Amino acid sequence: METRNCLQFLTSLSLTLLCYLLHFSAADFTPADYYLLNCGSPTTNASSYNRVFLADGSSTTKSASLSTTTRSISLKNPNPSQDSPALYNTARVFTGGGDSIYRFHIRRNGTHLVRFHFSPFVSQDFNLNSAKFSVSVGGFLVLGDFSTQVVVVKEFVMKVEIDVLEIMFRPVNGSGFGFVNAIEVFSAPNDFIIDDGARFITASGATEEYTNLSSRVLETIHRINVGGLKLTPFNDTLWRTWIPDEDFLVFKYAAKRVATTDTPNYQKGGSTREIAPANVYMTAQEMNRENTSIGARFNITWDFPVGLGGARHLVRLHFCDIVSSSLNQLYFNVYINDYSAYKNLDLSTMAIHVLSSPWYIDFVVDSDDSGVMRISVGPSDLSTPLKMNAILNGVEIMKMVHVTGSKTGKKKKHVWILVGSAVGGFIILCLALLVVLLSCKCKKKKAKPRPAESMGWTPLRVFGGSSHSRMSEGTVSASPGTNGYERLKIPFVDLQLATNNFDKNLIIGSGGFGMVFKGVLRDNTKIAVKRGVPGSRQGLPEFHTEITVLSKIRHRHLVSLVGYCEEQSEMILVYEPAVDPLLNREQVNLAEWAMKWQKKGMLEQIIDPHLIGRIKPASLKKFGETAEKCLAEYGVDRPTIGDVLWNLEATLQLQESRSPREPREDGNENAPGLPIPSNAPQVSSGSERVEGVDGDGSSDLRTSQVFSQLITNEGR
Repeated sequence: METRNCLQFLTSLSLTLLCYLLHFSAADFTPADYYLLNCGSPTTNASSYNRVFLADGSSTTKSASLSTTTRSISLKNPNPSQDSPALYNTARVFTGGGDSIYRFHIRRNGTHLVRFHFSPFVSQDFNLNSAKFSVSVGGFLVLGDFSTQVVVVKEFVMKVEIDVLEIMFRPVNGSGFGFVNAIEVFSAPNDFIIDDGARFITASGATEEYTNLSSRVLETIHRINVGGLKLTPFNDTLWRTWIPDEDFLVFKYAAKRVATTDTPNYQKGGSTREIAPANVYMTAQEMNRENTSIGARFNITWDFPVGLGGARHLVRLHFCDIVSSSLNQLYFNVYINDYSAYKNLDLSTMAIHVLSSPWYIDFVVDSDDSGVMRISVGPSDLSTPLKMNAILNGVEIMKMVHVTGSKTGKKKKHVWILVGSAVGGFIILCLALLVVLLSCKCKKKKAKPRPAESMGWTPLRVFGGSSHSRMSEGTVSASPGTNGYERLKIPFVDLQLATNNFDKNLIIGSGGFGMVFKGVLRDNTKIAVKRGVPGSRQGLPEFHTEITVLSKIRHRHLVSLVGYCEEQSEMILVYEPAVDPLLNREQVNLAEWAMKWQKKGMLEQIIDPHLIGRIKPASLKKFGETAEKCLAEYGVDRPTIGDVLWNLEATLQLQESRSPREPREDGNENAPGLPIPSNAPQVSSGSERVEGVDGDGSSDLRTSQVFSQLITNEGR
């Protein structure tokens, strides 16, 4: 283990040093238009990542000017933090109901990047946290009713076809105000956004070509260095920031980081250093085939929050084969929102038969109501058993802005433009006639795109292996086997009848997964029905894990699983009810009731009377903190089962010994999802027994055995 950690450290150190060398050795891109403004500064320039932002109040700032119909104020942060960049120590504040406009003279039309830096602070009579305003670029509204309480950089990619680009700030109401700390406007390379070649994934799952992509206004939502470290603007020729992918992985056990110290082989027609820096292509995530518990075929999946509203997005995926020892070994599939986006991707053919050659593919996708963009890569049917793998190096997600307004700016018109248009129109007409004549002679039927299978989510393979899954067959899921699960199926119509069609008056609890209803089955069995949000993919790992775990064990302190329902894309779990009709409503949900006392710091007030005076306060405190983490509303915030077991062992040792084991989490008791240690903790001595369901203590299960049954690859 120490050797492995040493190798990982040396690899990271090598990549860090190499990124500095690449920064100086690579030919930097020189944009035709290049404006960096330090807003709110009267005369002082500011430096950031070896770039100089000129004071917007200085008369020496050429080709860029500020005009305002209302009062504009230069504001300085009176109490900047030590780690705050100098660029964020000042801000330009726009007051009143009028417009404030920055004007930039454009030397060359084409795609440009526009960035706004917002870092709110309090100074004089202004609290920038309460600012609310709109921003328009070139007459297009890009930020409406915008406000922020944190440091944020908003980046937009757009085609500029005017001589003077105007950026307008307008407070939302007459008494409001707006602000900005810094502005960047600069040209992008000609091939940064290409009109043709993007693959459009339709609502039915079909793949079509998307055209005129460069005419869209794009807002950057995510820029991810998959398998690598954070990259700062210093390491990027377009001064971008790339963040690691670890927080977006759905199943961390399915992925394995891989890195190389060899620089990528950039090829003509492929990616360039401006599309993505070399460091992005020198790291990746590949299938973790060393984890034998998840089977031979599975996908690596990432979930990226993109917000609600069903907007259209450009998804740019970056690939570079740094895992193969020779050509034509790597074939894999790409999925977006569980639809097949690219089948049998062969990087050797795409990269003109050169290994370690960077490439990227653009996809246009409509987000769904979940507010999440799901990206997966998995093995192809063309893969041989020994070469089964899939990789991803980088991800960029940009939202297509629904712009309003009209383009502004004056453009000189010359006579030769009219002449050129007339001649060009005549030539196009002749070519069109020629195409029609040729098409009449050589008419061929065009194959219709084959729609991918569509289903709201991926059903459990152990429950019949449904063929309606949009994902590949090997999607990671709990797979304990088929024995005993069929008998747990409950028809959806029976649950509708039991809950009076999920009557809201029968709700006894709620959480991140969904609502819990009380009900009665036809055989008069009283049940609690936990229904996931219909049609949502949220909670799928929890759904799988709950069935897997609770179907194996019985214990009087664990609610028994009666059955489940997965019909019509539902995710429903059915339990024995544990409801005492004499209890108050707040006590019906034991978890919610306990958490109320936990937050008050008075958990000891509601423990079993037989335990009063027998539990050490430190042990109870640790137990309450562990339970609180397990009950986090969203699965991503909950600890893994391994972390739970670790903390329960710490709780037990706090109770039984004077020198308890240190809680696992390396001093950060709020960090879920930490890696499971190589040696699984023994929760208790083998001599302890737990009572069976009938309460007579005759069960042969020991405490450690009960906990061992809870160990699964997925957290709750």
